[in-house]
Amino acid sequence: MAFKRGLIWLCTALACAPLTAAAQETQEPLASCVAALRKELPAHRGVSGQTFDTYTAAAQDLRETIANATGAQPEFRIPIWDYLARRVDAQRIADGRALLQQEGAALAGIAQRHGVEPAVAVAVFGIETDYGRVAGRYPVVDATLSRACLNLASRERRKHFFDALWLLQEGVVKPEDFTGSWAGAFGMTQFMPGTFRQYMADGDGSGTPDIVHSVPDALATTARYLGGMGWTEGLRWGVEVRVPASLAAFNALERDHGCLAEAGPGGKCRSARAWSEAGVTRADGSPLLQADAAAGLSDPATRAALLMPAGAEGPAWLVTPNYQAIWRYNRADTYALAIGLLSDALRGLPPPQVAWPTDDPGLARAEFRELQQLLLERGHCEVRVDGAEGPRTGAAIRAEEARLGRPETGRAGSRLLATLREQRTEPLACPAAER
Repeated sequence: MAFKRGLIWLCTALACAPLTAAAQETQEPLASCVAALRKELPAHRGVSGQTFDTYTAAAQDLRETIANATGAQPEFRIPIWDYLARRVDAQRIADGRALLQQEGAALAGIAQRHGVEPAVAVAVFGIETDYGRVAGRYPVVDATLSRACLNLASRERRKHFFDALWLLQEGVVKPEDFTGSWAGAFGMTQFMPGTFRQYMADGDGSGTPDIVHSVPDALATTARYLGGMGWTEGLRWGVEVRVPASLAAFNALERDHGCLAEAGPGGKCRSARAWSEAGVTRADGSPLLQADAAAGLSDPATRAALLMPAGAEGPAWLVTPNYQAIWRYNRADTYALAIGLLSDALRGLPPPQVAWPTDDPGLARAEFRELQQLLLERGHCEVRVDGAEGPRTGAAIRAEEARLGRPETGRAGSRLLATLREQRTEPLACPAAER
């Protein structure tokens, strides 16, 4: 859900400075912004005045929703071990492997046309919408309009809004299908309207790209986008490594690995040979440069950056330009790493060998649902056993943490789950209406 969130990155990475100023505009009537945007129609000749008026006449003002949601993105809010535990879990891996088989023929054609291996495209699908299970509920026109009105100076935001109108006008999407995230991303692999318009691809041979209903089209569009971001066929996104302490200063988080998109080493990027000569080995202690295809760094000239998302005490990876292509999908290292690790799991590669630096690991979704069930049994009748984070589950966790004399964090971790398992008692009855 990345390029669609490309502008969200501007807010998060810069401490939301643009949004803080723009948030004041939520007090201004939306109609004023609509009027200002309508004056731009001559610059968007593909969109008629009738289309503009039809789809803005009753548009919802989502500016406050967007302003609140921007600061609550899990990619930047929760510990990385929590984020990955819930997204690269046994359920998502099993579902992804089933999809690889189910869509094998389409994926083979997509890989041939766009050079992106099936496991990567499927991993994006899995992380974005849990293979189509998570559907957005906001009208895309309303979301893109509201985001544009939060920052009218942003050409990209305005473009996504006008491209949303164009997609409706040309019948590429139907009004009843055009819903998505609060940011305006839509479809099974969550594209912003402008990005979809640029990279839409037909994966099922129907002649009409449809990322709302067609899994092959969603996967093909994703692969075409990654190709546009510089994806190199046959190159791994990264390899887990062990790093001498002297190299910790080269940790390239978020935009620091932008040098991967450049023509040669520079900044915090070095060649694989240079990393090897500096003492970097694979996580199992074997030499970094190996000839087998799974190594990912068989070419000594491959540009790579060092990624240690939890610092020197946690796992580390050397990531390649293909990681940068994934990162640009959502511009967050937690997200890009989830895509990379899920794609590895789908290929049958082992999970990370180095543990995260915590004594309270995150929970997979099945464990999270178990925790919710235990909370429900303890009388927290407001909790729903749905595997989704939310204020009700968080409040119940804080209540249990207070009972146990622990800091009230609201975080669902392994320690709390183990304690509630040990203290399990006869379930308390909850009124059906509260469940």
